[in-house]
Amino acid sequence: MKNLLGAIALRAVPLAIIVACCHPIDALASPVVRTIKQTQASGQFAKLQTINVWSGHGVVISFYEVREKIQRVWLDDPSQILIDTDGCLKGIDQDCPNPGAGLIHLRRIKKVNIPGLPQTPSTLLTVITQTESGERKAYSFRLAASSGSPKYSQVVIINDVVNQDKKVPSLQPLVITFKNVRELRNGLNIAIRNKWLRPSDELHQRLQRLITYLQQGMDINTAADKAVVSIQLVHKLTALGSSSPFRKTRGGI
Repeated sequence: MKNLLGAIALRAVPLAIIVACCHPIDALASPVVRTIKQTQASGQFAKLQTINVWSGHGVVISFYEVREKIQRVWLDDPSQILIDTDGCLKGIDQDCPNPGAGLIHLRRIKKVNIPGLPQTPSTLLTVITQTESGERKAYSFRLAASSGSPKYSQVVIINDVVNQDKKVPSLQPLVITFKNVRELRNGLNIAIRNKWLRPSDELHQRLQRLITYLQQGMDINTAADKAVVSIQLVHKLTALGSSSPFRKTRGGI
């Protein structure tokens, strides 16, 4: 009897593998995260974004990526979708001295008849957020009660606006800055060796400040103005430094 059961089990293994290969699990094949760009849902050029909510399958809207705190939400039709958040909000929680959340959880329920509320297949969700700088933003989403297999479980709001304060300098300006600093230092050393300039001179100190400003990312004209150095002198020293630093040059600066 045991041998017979073992033989049946062994024959069933290939069949199970075939069934698994032919019918992959939908949840593994479907994407989990859907992204929505910030300007698609908020601002002058935003368009109403539809978010589907399926029975037995919650969906979250995350503002973690854009580092905005949710302050308040409105749901026009709460008869079939419930809202929860990871923090207290005005208008939802009675005791909320410091409103703020980063994530909204949407859950589909069996439709409840609310007197005076029209029957609609979708409803509007309005979200008010606050940025780290204190700016308030409004987002609008159409929530639709959907059937069938879930397509996603997370909706992530991503930032598609370049933050000027966090912009990474491009390679070309950096190369130019390093080149200017190197040539300016070479020219300064040549001027000192040729005794056109002494390290104790006030002009030498101003030129050193100019180099520091350049290393901090200033453009050469702004750095020259701030260091109180003639831009003509800067160009002359730079041209001098682009030649061999070991060659003694005739003439002064």
